[in-house]
Parts: sequence; C-alpha cells; structure tokens
Amino acid sequence: MNFISPKTFSPEVIYLFDPWNNDRNFSNMHSHDFLEISIILEGEAIYQFEGEEPISLAAGNVMIFNSGMRHREWQQPDTFSHQLHIGIRNISLDGFKRNFLPHDHPRPNLGKYQHFVLQKAWQAINEVEQQQSESAMMQKIIIIEMLIYILRALNTENDIKMSNLLFDNENRQQKIVNQVLYYIENHYDQEITLEMLAQDHFVSATYLSRIFKELIGVSPISYLIDIRLNHAKYLLEKKQHTVGDVAKLVGYQDTFHFSKSFKKKFGKAPSLMLGDEG
Repeated sequence: MNFISPKTFSPEVIYLFDPWNNDRNFSNMHSHDFLEISIILEGEAIYQFEGEEPISLAAGNVMIFNSGMRHREWQQPDTFSHQLHIGIRNISLDGFKRNFLPHDHPRPNLGKYQHFVLQKAWQAINEVEQQQSESAMMQKIIIIEMLIYILRALNTENDIKMSNLLFDNENRQQKIVNQVLYYIENHYDQEITLEMLAQDHFVSATYLSRIFKELIGVSPISYLIDIRLNHAKYLLEKKQHTVGDVAKLVGYQDTFHFSKSFKKKFGKAPSLMLGDEG
C-alpha cells in the first residue's frame, strides 16, 4: 500500500544530533509529542521500552518512537555509544493518525532496507558537520528518504499495525486537514479566511475549525498566523527588506497589525530585528 501523498507529505525536522555517550549517560523514562528515530551508529547501549525488560543493543539498531511511546537508555560501565537522534513532526500518512508510523514495536524489522536507513543516517550527520549552503534543506531531503525506506520496510515485512488504521470518517478528516495544511503553507502570502478554506473543501467553517484543532492543536487561522510570523522572522534576519515590505511578503496589508502580532509572538518589535532602535 502507498502511505504518502507527494502533494501533502512535508515532515518537519525538529532536531538532528549525534551524541557520543560514555558510561555516565543515563536518561529517565520519557516520551515525546512528536516522532523520534534513534539509531545506534557505533558501540552499544541499554534501551528499555515501556512494559519490557531492558535489552542491550549494538551498532546498526534502529528504533522508532511514536508520540507517547515511553522509553529510556543508558550506558553500562566501560561502554560507549555513538547515536543519531532525529525528532520529526508534521508527518501525514494516508489512513493513519498524524505523526505516527505504523509498526508494532519500537524496534521494527527493516530487513533489506536497514542498510539504506543507516546509509542515510551517516549522510545526515555529514551534512550537519559540513554546514554548506542550504544545509537545512538537504538534511530534510535526507530524512524524507530515510522515512521512505522505513515505510518500504514496513510494507515489505507486513509489520503494519492495522489496528491503528483510521476509520473512513477519520481518514476523510485527516485528508481534509492535510490538504488545508498544504494550502496554508504554500499560499500564506495571499488572503486566506476560514470561510474560504471551508468552502474549498466542501465543509462548514465550524466543522473545519473543529477537526483541524483536534488534529493539529490550533485553529487554521492560528496556524496561518504562526507560518506568516515565522517566515517574517526569517526575512527580517536576512536584513534585505523593510518592515513594511516583509509584512506584505507574508500576507499582511496592515504594517501596524503585523508589528503588533510579531511583538506578541517573539517579544520584540520587528524593527529591532533590523537594528532600528527607533
């Protein structure tokens, strides 16, 4: 089965780092509200998944922790490990709930695709270390490739957790939200209203607002404002546009309203980003 739609699949890489752990390393049982991929690249480490006994894992092991999956890890005396941890959100798979990979165990069987996943892990680390132009985008591309290999492995090994498939109504809601997210992220500089979004997807504004908030945690308009302001911050940091120009580039017609919203989110006026003390 195909899991992703090329049009709406755009995961966000929250973090990507590769610590070297010695025998002083210890983490308490914890979970995340996003998806995390952990890979042991060198050495060995002890991992414990919720409800299971601790196990010793060596280089080459790949773990996938869905949102809410509790786990912890530590080093035995006189051991070390070199690991890669990748935090990812905004994952949309057709038929499944958001930010979820369909596998039965946090250490899935990747079969013949394990080699490709490990290869992508080393490529990602190299990209982080080199920090060449557009490095963040290249890291995202590498992680997307890694996710595709993982999904191919789950498909091949029949490791899909079918009990987590969404019912038809839930699946329809997920697709609507994915399409709205895609539209907002690619048209944030244009006029967008809740009514327009609802009309384009043949649902009521109330219904769209409800299902969007259930799945994403905020309303469509709050999500739009966040996208606009984050992009505005990026543009201001480049110091190539005036505040008024930036406001228009991210979809604000009123510079005063833009400045007020920007200060509320980031705690400083946009003019200060340009070094203007006035």
